[in-house]
Amino acid sequence: MSQTLPPSDMLETPPGYPFEEINYEDIEVEEVVGRGAFGVVCKAKWKGKDVAIKTIESESERKAFIVELRQLSRVNHPNIVKLYGSCKSPVCLVMEYAEGGSLYNGESRCCCYTL
Repeated sequence: MSQTLPPSDMLETPPGYPFEEINYEDIEVEEVVGRGAFGVVCKAKWKGKDVAIKTIESESERKAFIVELRQLSRVNHPNIVKLYGSCKSPVCLVMEYAEGGSLYNGESRCCCYTL
């Protein structure tokens, strides 16, 4: 069973990463839209933008969270959701909101490309 950890134990923003540390109180959560690889995904508003909030719930999910944080912070492409920043309490990623389901749903419709 997963154990919930204090936020400060789960995420330290790596130096040199081009994203913002966001105050969770600046986010208006609208609805839960699903569960991701490491936690709950919510649709929300931040600075007038639709965003997806991806939370981390336990230490066992920490590595996947850090990998996604590092990968998304390095890319800037119109076909990849933008990482706006992260929150320390609760620990979450604040990302561009993409309508239409998960990447998995998109992959199931198009099998022509490989990554």
